[in-house]
Amino acid sequence: MKKSLLFKTGFIAAIAVALTACSSNGGSSAAFSPDKPAKVIQQMSWFAQPEMGGHFAALSGDIYKNAGLDVTIQQGGPQISNVQLVASGKVDFAMSQADEVILARQEGIPVVAVYADLQTNPQNLIFHKGSDINKIEDLNGHNVYVATGFPYWQYLAYKYKLNNVKIQAYNGSLAGFVADKNAVQQGYATNEPFVLKSQNVDVDWFLNADLGYNPYGNVVITTEKMIKEKPEVIKAYLKATTEGWDYYYKHGDEVNKVINSYNKDYALDHLAYAQGVAKNFVFGGDAASHGTGYMSEERWTTLLGQMKEAGLVTKDLKIDQFYTNEFLPEK
Repeated sequence: MKKSLLFKTGFIAAIAVALTACSSNGGSSAAFSPDKPAKVIQQMSWFAQPEMGGHFAALSGDIYKNAGLDVTIQQGGPQISNVQLVASGKVDFAMSQADEVILARQEGIPVVAVYADLQTNPQNLIFHKGSDINKIEDLNGHNVYVATGFPYWQYLAYKYKLNNVKIQAYNGSLAGFVADKNAVQQGYATNEPFVLKSQNVDVDWFLNADLGYNPYGNVVITTEKMIKEKPEVIKAYLKATTEGWDYYYKHGDEVNKVINSYNKDYALDHLAYAQGVAKNFVFGGDAASHGTGYMSEERWTTLLGQMKEAGLVTKDLKIDQFYTNEFLPEK
């Protein structure tokens, strides 16, 4: 089960100690080319999957290489703190969720989102067809396998008064959910529905975005230091990544084999399914008119307000701390 790591307040505070570390490449922007490439390390949010497909396509299709970039992609996973890695300069870019960026900025960690891979976040809440769940409030009284520390759950529980939910310890397994026909399971629209169908388990789900909570997903974050010292590297990286997304949806079979080579747990038929589901998440929304990777002030303002409502944010934060579109390629 993929997930995005939430960094607890005390843990985030500890990261600030590392903020004086040098960027992983060090120094200021310098000329780079295919003959003299700039080294770039991208840390993913989880194990390789189609929601990251544009990056893998740009790597395997030599789009990064032709842009003068020597890119290394590192997979994510449990116990990996992407905010810590990018804040300490161990990686140049990391993949996170928009709400995690806000939590980091609240702790004074100067990370900035420069690209949104997903306009729509695929986080969802899955339930068995035939259960008595028709609306989100119906989760009250049910066993719910959910990681309660995640911002989305805290907001949804607050908004929909889910105060009678029976929270069950979430460990990434589907076994408890499958055995209990009245249970609810957190998941991703690109993943669990396919896995459960393959096990002949008939399910439906609420997409968190449809419930009103839709932080940009798989945002590419970097540091203020990187922005100041290597703006041309950022610009080249994001342009190549955007080209990578177009390449992925033209050469899906080819790129999915590459993704599978990184993550054998994702079979090719699953990758094809997830790629299809993810397409509108990548190219829909504001990306349709403004280009892939775009982020709006309105969306960030809404998200900040929701996090304040739910008690996740208590400090006075400015929207322009969280993101910038200045490095996106012109549409």
